[in-house]
Amino acid sequence: MAKRGPSTARGKAAVRISAVKHGLRSGVPVIPPFESFDDWQDFRDGIIASYEPQGRLETELAQRIASLLWRLKRAVNYETEMTAHNIDDIPEDLAESATFRERFLKIPAQESVTMDRIDEMISGRMLASRDALEKVMRYESHLHRHWLQTHHELEAIQARRKGERVSSLTRIDVAGPPLA
Repeated sequence: MAKRGPSTARGKAAVRISAVKHGLRSGVPVIPPFESFDDWQDFRDGIIASYEPQGRLETELAQRIASLLWRLKRAVNYETEMTAHNIDDIPEDLAESATFRERFLKIPAQESVTMDRIDEMISGRMLASRDALEKVMRYESHLHRHWLQTHHELEAIQARRKGERVSSLTRIDVAGPPLA
């Protein structure tokens, strides 16, 4: 069976940042120029401090939580950017539509580009496209489940360390994906 993927160091380095298209699947904590390493460090340090971890395991779990929450913020930022792009495309889309209507339907451009039509397009684009929203919801759900599991595990470890009784009840994620 043939090996898939890059085999050279240069190819591997290029593939490593291929998720930068939207950053949702990126394994790196900071994606310049969209994010600042200083902002990431401040965020991470604040999250870790809020858990007051003791020992390597608790610190690792707190760092994992910080990473998951940072990536959740990235998903929200991606959704916001996709909505902004949808709205930014309105003038070009209106121009194309007016040109088509004028050329093929013989409707003058001034009749195609009206305030009502502009308002209608803005209203229809206040959310990101369906594909972008589905992508965001999928990643948000995935990251939220991992955050919740890690958060509960860290809480349980800290409670055991403090000599508190830890419930052995199974936790159920009721915010999972919708039923088909």
